[in-house]
Amino acid sequence: MEVIVHYPKDSEKKKELETSVSKLRAEFIIDYINKLNCPYEQKLRLADAVAGKIKSDK
Repeated sequence: MEVIVHYPKDSEKKKELETSVSKLRAEFIIDYINKLNCPYEQKLRLADAVAGKIKSDK
């Protein structure tokens, strides 16, 4: 299978794409954590840990 991707050339459009991808990833992480079979408090700690890791990697 061959996939052709056309990335935006305009810097404003690139920023829009980055924002959309970031939102999609965040939604995936939130959905994944919500589906875990653990107490709500543990889910909050996990979400905080993920957010902290993301911030420290930047």
